[in-house]
Amino acid sequence: MMPGGSAPGGLADGLSADTALARFILDLRSKGLTDPALLTAFERVPRARFLPGIAPGRLYSPLALPLPCGEEATDPFSLARHLVLLDLRPGLRVLEIGTGSGFLAALMARLGASVTSYERYRTLIRQAEAALRASGAEDVRLALGDGLARIEGLGGFDRVILNGALEQVPAFLLERIGPGGIMLGHRRRGRETRLVIWRKDLTGHAKPQDLGPSRAGILRAGLPAAL
Repeated sequence: MMPGGSAPGGLADGLSADTALARFILDLRSKGLTDPALLTAFERVPRARFLPGIAPGRLYSPLALPLPCGEEATDPFSLARHLVLLDLRPGLRVLEIGTGSGFLAALMARLGASVTSYERYRTLIRQAEAALRASGAEDVRLALGDGLARIEGLGGFDRVILNGALEQVPAFLLERIGPGGIMLGHRRRGRETRLVIWRKDLTGHAKPQDLGPSRAGILRAGLPAAL
């Protein structure tokens, strides 16, 4: 049995999406994640639209789920934690590196953020665009491109989130957030991946804080020749 009493398969596969969501919300509450805006975001953004073909009972399991192009969708418990750490509020500008399914972008927009999300796979961009339209998500801009490259004219942001692990986080990404801003990402050290947060103080200084082990995949640079 997984944390919170959710089974990774078996019985979970037979649940309806609504039942799986209800159990997930109860699990979040039991872990102390009770912010009404956070819970409402998960309730109002149906994950099934972003993960077609996944059994309804597995949509809210504490497991990464497969995406096209060999990628994985982060489990919703980790997403909830990331959203809390980002401390999102209406009007904040967020840069997301690694759109994936688009589910996290939709959640952040639901919380009032203006999201710019970069994805290196054309296939994932197309599927995310369709899912975002179907879910009615607003204020999300998807871009096909290498989010780990220095992009001129992109402007500044209040939050940056890296949906994957890097051995070395580019300094220019941290430069994109101003005083009071937050960047959240993952560092890869050998076979271990760690969740790391940077919070800029009012002088613009940011020191990384290690938040413990994570299960993020590798965040790759460049654009693939296919897919």
